[in-house]
Amino acid sequence: MKKARSIKKPGVNIDMTPLVDVIMLLLTFFMLVATFKVESTEAIEVKLPESAVTDTTRLPEKDIMTMTLTKSGDVFLDVDNYRVKEIVFGNANGIGLFHPDSTSKSEYELTGKIGGKNLNRKVSILNKAQFEKALTDLRVALKNETGGKSDFRIVIKGDTDTDYGIVEDLMDIFKATRNTRFALVTDIRSDKPE
Repeated sequence: MKKARSIKKPGVNIDMTPLVDVIMLLLTFFMLVATFKVESTEAIEVKLPESAVTDTTRLPEKDIMTMTLTKSGDVFLDVDNYRVKEIVFGNANGIGLFHPDSTSKSEYELTGKIGGKNLNRKVSILNKAQFEKALTDLRVALKNETGGKSDFRIVIKGDTDTDYGIVEDLMDIFKATRNTRFALVTDIRSDKPE
């Protein structure tokens, strides 16, 4: 009887170099294409008013100027373009603060906080003339950055308890600075009782 010969199977060698190269290319691609959101005005909490009418108008993904109106009467001015913020506010994470009531100080000036929370951004406190100039400067800076191809869309997020006079002052400033197109952000009213 013959002894069975054991057949040695050759080992499987997989060259991982092309796979690593593909992974590095994909990683580089997604890092370059991804848009990173700055610490935005989301740190400023506002309770949005509810609306029954839903508008299907969608805002663009970029070039948005956000004005957040707090219940204490402060107007925070923010844009989503780092270079424009650097030009106008002097800091890539800067934010403008306008307090329309000239007889009192803003919550931020009094406490250094907004709604009891710290804001980890450089705040530029603006009077009415500086606020109007900042609106114009932000638009001009963006147009210069994009070669005149882009313009900011204005979005207003107002707290339900914001005094109507603040909104009226803001509308007068828009009229004076020729910013006549803006969007008001609201929550959609649900028919379900809470």
